Amino acid sequence: MFKFLAALFPILFLFGCMEQVASQSDIDYLKKEVSKLQLKYAALEAKQAEMYSKYDENLVNTDVSSASIQELYKKTSKLSQDLKDLEVAVKNQNSGSGDSSKNMQLPSKMYENAYNDFLLSKYEVAIVGFKSFLKQYKDHDLAEQAQYYIAESLYSQEKYSEAYEEYKKVEEEYSQSKLIPAARLKMALCLELLNRKNDAVIILQTILTDYPKTAEAFTAKEKIKIYTNDKSR
Repeated sequence: MFKFLAALFPILFLFGCMEQVASQSDIDYLKKEVSKLQLKYAALEAKQAEMYSKYDENLVNTDVSSASIQELYKKTSKLSQDLKDLEVAVKNQNSGSGDSSKNMQLPSKMYENAYNDFLLSKYEVAIVGFKSFLKQYKDHDLAEQAQYYIAESLYSQEKYSEAYEEYKKVEEEYSQSKLIPAARLKMALCLELLNRKNDAVIILQTILTDYPKTAEAFTAKEKIKIYTNDKSR
């Protein structure tokens, strides 16, 4: 694991020169490296799923590799985001050197600005930022996160009906997103807060069926127990 993580540093170093002129061969090389990292991450993720299964069967108490896997995911995701930024920068360079291309925000920076607004509880501003990001970069690796945080911003404002619809879009727009279990769980919580517990249970059950090895599945199981106990009183 550590040898593999160390191998990332030469690749990540290349992005220290983002402002320099990059060639198409640079981009092709980095695409291959990202693909390799994604394959290795998928293998580690499968191992994590096996560990969750053992945890669920009370065979082990902890997943010692979880932190390392999450760290690898963050590095792989960051590299992929930087690659998209590099592609945009090269495209801008090739389209001309006018002020419009120089002033264009790179995708990750645009996302970061909106996310910082979210962290500062500037939810309306964050929503505008995330929507602007999605309008320009709907296929970017950060797009599904932007959609999720639009929903989170509405949830934080207690706009549960609107938040529900935005959480639903995570799965509708990004069917392979790793955020789908989290989005479904928040959809269920929205329904609970809208006094629609029966509908909430239906969604919680889909998490157990479709994503049984996720942390959200454990939460869903506990929530269903609570709803069942409430009904039995």
